Amino acid sequence: FRHCTGISSIPENLFSYNNKARSFNATFYGCTGLTCSIPNNLFYNNPDVTSFNYTFGNCNNLVGDIPSDLFSQQQNVDSFFGTFSGCRNLSGYIPSNLFYTNKYVTSFAETFYFCSGLEGEIPSNLFAEQQNVTSFNSTFSCCSNLSGEIPANLFEKNPNVIYFSYTFNDCPGLYGSIPEDLF
Repeated sequence: FRHCTGISSIPENLFSYNNKARSFNATFYGCTGLTCSIPNNLFYNNPDVTSFNYTFGNCNNLVGDIPSDLFSQQQNVDSFFGTFSGCRNLSGYIPSNLFYTNKYVTSFAETFYFCSGLEGEIPSNLFAEQQNVTSFNSTFSCCSNLSGEIPANLFEKNPNVIYFSYTFNDCPGLYGSIPEDLF
């Protein structure tokens, strides 16, 4: 559906009858006409997906919260590069268990880039289950409504990271001291 700007909604069980999908890369990329929220069961029954790169990239009119169980059926995802990048009207908090079942992720680069409508604190255990991550480039860049202190243990379980460029770029709502052992 890439660049299908006239599509305004996503059916809840759109992909539930095809349980062989391996990738949802750029599936809705640039669908600026989407004025709905992301359905809870959108990727249900697709356990073998390995990549969600730019799945909702530049869907700047998506609204509502990110469902906490959106990726709960997938256990082999290796990349969330730009998954919600440019979704500036998503609102609410980032669910703490959003990536919990995905233990093989190597990239969270640009995952929430320019999600300026997301608010609240960054969950301290958001990346606790992923020990293979090598990139957090621009993960929260331009998330201007995120607030609170940066959790000291946010990257504690990620010993293989080599890229942190722009991770918290332009996040004026974050405050407090930078944790001494953050990286």
